[in-house]
Amino acid sequence: MIGAGGGRRALIAILVVLAVGMGFGLRAADPTDADPAVAAARTKAVADAADAADAALARLSAVLDGARDHARRGTALTMSGEAPAPELTSAADILASGADNADAARRALVALGGFAAAIRPDATVPVLSYGGPDLELIAAQMRSSADAATLFVERRHATQAVVEALAAGLAALDRNDPAAALDSLDAADDPLALLDDWNDRPPLLGYWIRISRDLLDAAGEIATATLNDDPAAVKAAANRYARAADAARGADNALAVSLSEAGSAVSATPLQRLAAVAGEAVEARSALAAVLLPAS
Repeated sequence: MIGAGGGRRALIAILVVLAVGMGFGLRAADPTDADPAVAAARTKAVADAADAADAALARLSAVLDGARDHARRGTALTMSGEAPAPELTSAADILASGADNADAARRALVALGGFAAAIRPDATVPVLSYGGPDLELIAAQMRSSADAATLFVERRHATQAVVEALAAGLAALDRNDPAAALDSLDAADDPLALLDDWNDRPPLLGYWIRISRDLLDAAGEIATATLNDDPAAVKAAANRYARAADAARGADNALAVSLSEAGSAVSATPLQRLAAVAGEAVEARSALAAVLLPAS
């Protein structure tokens, strides 16, 4: 009798387990699918996190776009020989002040990734590879480029000053005023000294400086020989000037191209890095749209 009772109890237990199992088998695999309110809440949580990330990225993009505008204007001013430092410094200040925006955008994307992993594992959440310290580093590079650009513009003006001094000296010789010619030619000494001190100058600049010195020296010899009333010396100096002028053909154009390339290179590195981080923020915002799409 005891054995029979134990058998009946075991049978009842098995039937109960089967009944419960069958009951669960009739329910959806995901409990939230059986509760529309919970499912809607979970979907809204992901959407809210995505909206917060998008807003953070929008603020970051505004910062980066503002910095890029100033940096581009600074580069253009460098190329045209105007004062670039105010624009490049403004770009650096905007970047430094926007460092918190980068950190906030990065945190918002991490938070969204956490929600998506738990609720929408099918969604691919973008990430931001940089934060505030990276923007501060680019800002520091931009400030350095502002100093370098200012010095570059000074050196570019120095080449123009040399050309103007030579032209003024030649004009004075043409009107038979050798004393004024010597004064004008002397005005090239300081800008030439500034160019001589440019260690990492463009390769063509050294050649241009040598040719310019030959022209200035020959013009000076013409003026001195004229003051000394020495026709033979005047002729010899004129021949020297002609030889230097022959060697100088095309040198000015080559120098202009070389200086243009050097000017654009002054702020190239921070400008490229700024473009890269701005592009990444734009791509992250675009990728957020997929997170809001319903799971397939």
